[in-house]
Amino acid sequence: MIRARLIICLLLFLLQGKTFAAPDDPVVAIVSGTDGTHAEVVTALRARLLVALPALRIQEVDASTVSIARLAGSRIVVTVGSQAARITASLAPPQIVVHTLIPATTYHGLPSSARGGAGGSAIVLDQPAERQIALLRLALPDWRRIALLAGHNTDARVSRLADAARAQQLEVRESRVGTERDLYAALQNVLVEPAILIATPDAQIFSSSTIQNVLLTAYRHRSPVLGFTAAYVRAGALISLYSTPTQIGEQAAELVVRALQGNPLPAVQAPSLFEVAVNTNVARSLGIELDRAEDLTAALVRLEGGKP
Repeated sequence: MIRARLIICLLLFLLQGKTFAAPDDPVVAIVSGTDGTHAEVVTALRARLLVALPALRIQEVDASTVSIARLAGSRIVVTVGSQAARITASLAPPQIVVHTLIPATTYHGLPSSARGGAGGSAIVLDQPAERQIALLRLALPDWRRIALLAGHNTDARVSRLADAARAQQLEVRESRVGTERDLYAALQNVLVEPAILIATPDAQIFSSSTIQNVLLTAYRHRSPVLGFTAAYVRAGALISLYSTPTQIGEQAAELVVRALQGNPLPAVQAPSLFEVAVNTNVARSLGIELDRAEDLTAALVRLEGGKP
């Protein structure tokens, strides 16, 4: 009888220290509205998690209705998009929070307690500067000049790009944009000679209201643009380096599994998966020969030591 009680006590102890979430303490995904991009992240997150942990329950909550009470019983919270990140950060939940689908500027604008607090993490949309420059060396090896525009929120980002470019013996032209009114003059300054203009996730400079003018000005200066979403290529950029919502969701799932296993998470990380897109019409108009997008993606993956 005593032995049986000891066994029961041991089992209860092990269960209290369980590593993986059980169905009664789910992962909560907080989304902002019904945006298709956000839904794609959640779909990929759910699919990858259920492969690793079939019994896991993933609950989806709209950011407009989230509260501490709605999060009760969960162990991991995954936010999707900037609005969801800000709302969740304002609640300061005790759970581990993984922020996804946000630019680095949004992440650094969150309260300090929300940046890696309680062992949380974030996957920012910004591609590493070294990866962007490596792509340009692969795709446009004969181009030796880079153009950069810095805003109030992207000084550090632009500085990293400039350092990575100079490390590859590239010439860098930089200009600062204080307000949207400064944008055209700044473009004229950095594109006085043809250069590769690198767009950054800075809504002050590269936004839906400015992008057409930016692309048109660059085109008139015979300067290709490196974008950070597939939409940039469709709009007229020569090439883009970006991560899809599915890739972000899969990476988030990996972080969730690590957290549920009790392993520490990085406070913030860049996307580990990515794709390249090219605009062949723009390439033809600028007289540029480009490899296929798939070949550039595979070459960049190999360069980083991965498998294409």
